[in-house]
Amino acid sequence: MDKVDVHVHVLTRLSDEFPRQVSGLAPADREGTAEQLLQEMDANGIDRAVLIDMGGTALEHHKYVTHCVRTWPDRFTATGLIDLGAPDPPARLRELVDATGIEGIRLGSLGNPDAASVEELDTCPLLQTVDELGLNINIYGGGNNLPILEMVAPAFPGISFSLDHLGIMPTTRFTPDSWNRPRFADEPLPPDNYPRILALARHQNIYIKISGEYAFSKVPWPFGDMKEMVQQIHQAYGAARMMWCTDFPWIVPEPTYAKLVELPRHHLPDISDEDREMLMGGTALKIWFRR
Repeated sequence: MDKVDVHVHVLTRLSDEFPRQVSGLAPADREGTAEQLLQEMDANGIDRAVLIDMGGTALEHHKYVTHCVRTWPDRFTATGLIDLGAPDPPARLRELVDATGIEGIRLGSLGNPDAASVEELDTCPLLQTVDELGLNINIYGGGNNLPILEMVAPAFPGISFSLDHLGIMPTTRFTPDSWNRPRFADEPLPPDNYPRILALARHQNIYIKISGEYAFSKVPWPFGDMKEMVQQIHQAYGAARMMWCTDFPWIVPEPTYAKLVELPRHHLPDISDEDREMLMGGTALKIWFRR
């Protein structure tokens, strides 16, 4: 079975050919190219990857991930970004899918947290469009998403919702570390809302990514202070809804791509071969690479 890295970022130097937003983590001259990623994947026996776009919400900001998917269609698929404050996000999503062929979007917010029902959510039309187009949603945002997710998951059973980075919804801000990676040094482990994250497993369309340990752990690789959290995820969700990922390129200098490939064996040393296959790719292939 193919091994799939379900959460990676690729970026190239800012150029007219591949415009993107710049930030402290991704200045104009920073690179983490598809060629570099493929070199790491090939060296470590990883067959495919899901590119999580981080270049911006404009259509032209998706040019690089689109180029990567079209150049290596057997290796990559991708997500996109939508500006929820723009006029008519559903129309923008249709335009983005037509232009890029993305299979999902990443959202930092699922809508107004004061909504009492799905119909009152300002994102309801967008969620309906995601459902219609058969897209996935990746979620990485604050804890105010929790009550909304508890509401929308059963309302949209056809949408696969993936929780990034062990489902941690940070309550603190990150600061770049010495390798210029996102670092949540003050985030408690486990977070106070973690029982609710584990309880979300009752919804069969919620998946969870095993990644991001480097950003939250208080100790070096193999991040032993997060082992119990990963084991709790396995107990709650089962391997059939868990997906391994590296968060390339942030992890290349430390602890290295190869060590991220080995990390599940440290955190889940006793799972069955079948569960390990699901974690390392089988689960991902249920919801990605379908186009």
